[in-house]
Amino acid sequence: MKNPDEREIIKTFQKRFGKTGFLADDVEVIKIGSCKFIAKSDMLVQSTDVPPRMKIADIARKSMVACVSDFSCKGVKPQFATISLSIPRGFTQKMINDLADGFASASKEFGLKIVGGDTNQGKELVIEVSMFGAGNKKIPSRGSAKIGDIIATSGPFGYSSSGLKIILNKYKANPRFLKKCMGKVMRSTPRLQFGLQAAKYFSSSMDSSDGLSITLNDMSEQSKKRFVIFGFPTEYDIVEFAAKNKIDLKDLVFCGGEEYEMVFTVSPLYLHQIRKMARKLQVPLFEIGYVARGKDVVLMEKFKPKKIKRCGWIHLRS
Repeated sequence: MKNPDEREIIKTFQKRFGKTGFLADDVEVIKIGSCKFIAKSDMLVQSTDVPPRMKIADIARKSMVACVSDFSCKGVKPQFATISLSIPRGFTQKMINDLADGFASASKEFGLKIVGGDTNQGKELVIEVSMFGAGNKKIPSRGSAKIGDIIATSGPFGYSSSGLKIILNKYKANPRFLKKCMGKVMRSTPRLQFGLQAAKYFSSSMDSSDGLSITLNDMSEQSKKRFVIFGFPTEYDIVEFAAKNKIDLKDLVFCGGEEYEMVFTVSPLYLHQIRKMARKLQVPLFEIGYVARGKDVVLMEKFKPKKIKRCGWIHLRS
């Protein structure tokens, strides 16, 4: 019997907790009295989540970005956070100061307050962030896409995966492209303001941090609809980088990860509003497909549908 991966472990716990009908989503919505309480927890582990060359302050920021991105795609503002740390022996006071500076800077950047947490000793740096917000408005789920909806992303895909290939596998790139990729790898910025304004028009939405293919497949499965993709959400310099280094463009775009972009579906009736918001906030909107009757995620190649299989980052498998 093979060892379970992240998805199988989650299913095991759900059964033990009596949540057999539970559907995974980006945030937890709990009704307390007349108010909806929104919560999200995410964990950063140095050996699996931190690329080489990342500064300690940026590691702290990244641990918060993961939760903020989940709030963003639901249109909910995170208000408070707790942080729990596993610190290895050998961490100097300067390193602790850099961690503190990263958390303080990120909390100011995203407009939230850190209210507590825990500190412990471990073999490597581990940061667990829990974020909280509140609100009574309708929150789009991963599984509420409607037939005829347009599928869109809040930005391009491929820069993070290209950057990791440059760092880890020594792929070649021109200085301008390298700078763009390093910015995405080291300091990704979730589209919080766009999400807060636009999510009321989304029929479904999901943060994409483990890979676009995983995101699209999760949304398709939960919506019980077919996602038809007719365009790549990417830029020409990604296409050029893939061609020069003989990399499959589909792998860069669909099987990467760490983008922290939102993927959403929206009725054609609301496209004008979404486009207007994106222009105002300088969000590079990509309309990549539509929702149809059926199942699976398919890419139209020469007018023929080809299934996009689940690929990306899955803990304990990837």
